[in-house]
Amino acid sequence: MKTYIFVALFAIALSSSTLEGQENYIHVPPSHVTVFSSGAQLSGDAAVTLQPGTWEYVAGGLSPYIDPNSIQVRGEGDFMIMGVSHRNNYLENPSESDKISALRERIKALQIRIEDEETATEVLLEKERFLKANYDIVSQKSTITPEQFRAMMDTYGAGMESVKSAILKKTRILKEYREEKAKLDQQLAGTIDRSKMPAGEIVMTLSGSKPVTGKLKISYMVMNAGWKPAYDIRVDDITEPAVIIYKANIWQNSGVEWKDVKVSLSNAAPMTAGCLPQLNPWFIDFYQPVMMRGLQGKAAGVNVISKLEREEMASEEVFMADDASAPMPVTVTESNISFTFDINVPKTIASGGKPETVELQRLTVPATYSYAATPRLASSAYLMGYITEWDKYNLLPGESNIYFSNTFTGKGFINTAELTDTLPVSLGADNSITVKRDRRTDFTSQKLIGSNRVETLSFLISVRNNKNRDVTVKLRDQLPIPRNSNITVEAVELSGGKQNNTTGEVIWDLTVAPRETREIVFTYSVKYPKNKRVILE
Repeated sequence: MKTYIFVALFAIALSSSTLEGQENYIHVPPSHVTVFSSGAQLSGDAAVTLQPGTWEYVAGGLSPYIDPNSIQVRGEGDFMIMGVSHRNNYLENPSESDKISALRERIKALQIRIEDEETATEVLLEKERFLKANYDIVSQKSTITPEQFRAMMDTYGAGMESVKSAILKKTRILKEYREEKAKLDQQLAGTIDRSKMPAGEIVMTLSGSKPVTGKLKISYMVMNAGWKPAYDIRVDDITEPAVIIYKANIWQNSGVEWKDVKVSLSNAAPMTAGCLPQLNPWFIDFYQPVMMRGLQGKAAGVNVISKLEREEMASEEVFMADDASAPMPVTVTESNISFTFDINVPKTIASGGKPETVELQRLTVPATYSYAATPRLASSAYLMGYITEWDKYNLLPGESNIYFSNTFTGKGFINTAELTDTLPVSLGADNSITVKRDRRTDFTSQKLIGSNRVETLSFLISVRNNKNRDVTVKLRDQLPIPRNSNITVEAVELSGGKQNNTTGEVIWDLTVAPRETREIVFTYSVKYPKNKRVILE
């Protein structure tokens, strides 16, 4: 009896000495992901059971794009973490194996169907050959009567028609099966290529003096992920406040699906150096503005677009109507240097770079409304909304879709780095307000004065209000800015407009009564050497 006990203890000791130091694979899927504008931090945990001694635990099946310098491992339990390292495993990719197996099963099932249909087609072809052989034998007999011949023809015709119809159906089914199989084969080939990508692994060396059950908490960064803010700005009526729908487009291409994870979106920059930047010499010089020909049809934070452009974009947009998805429950957490949106409903975000859109907030903000027109560029008056108090919210620079009365009117861009306390938004052209800019030919002239030529241009700008209420219109035009000291521009008549000497822009603030037409005279002159040429208008 003692001999058996000794052998058993020796076997256990031998087994323990063999296992100690070997690798123990554990599954640590991400349970929480913090997504930054560039990069994401993935966190997960796993329970471990340690025997006395030193052991290596390997968290496998992770992203191959882990930043090794970002790995953090924390242990909970009566054991010690002796070391942490990172490696890529080129022999397996667990995250892709399920997809490959599923594709292979589908291809196998299709191949069985193809074989069944091919066998059935062969049987039908054999039946066709049998019918034709019998027809040839009977038709060559000299003793056959006309009645027998007619009966034979009826039988042969009916049988051949049935066989031909069945063969045609089988041929079409086979064509569909083969086309589907070819697509799956192509998809499998691409998936196998992607599956050759290695799997990331984190190797942890743990040591303990007694049996213990504990937990490992692991976090790491991947850089090929991020999120971008996007907005829907909605105004139902000019008597109501504006609604800003704050959304996030989340994407990731880490090679591993984030399945049922808690997602946080942060505006922090985790890869930015943590040391204080050094000041370098600051050089200044005379300001030389660069002007483009014509007014740029843009206001701060918004693009003013033509009616044709709006119609083209509207045909491509998906209208956000009553069937829009409900906003996600989101908690906003702020610190001294950043803020975070915590999405309280678990999300699944597939790898591949396709954005996943999440609604973060729905904000109702005060707004005032007026019309603006640039008749030099367009004959339409645009309804402008001026949203105030927007800076109370954690808005980041991003594109915006603009809707007025549940109709898409254009795209804009919220640039929080440039805007002040008011966010201007173009809500589209209003056809009930007409704007014209006609040249006054009787007041347009060219004169030679000494060695100079003086060109005078004059325009009559009219604004017609066809509404039943007063409207305020901000009218915009411009004077050219000379880049040569030999060119002189002078404003002759501005009809009370305010001129910006730096940009050349002239603005009129008009209040137009119902069914009223307001007229503005805009005249300027340009003097330059008569042997030179200047193109105006």
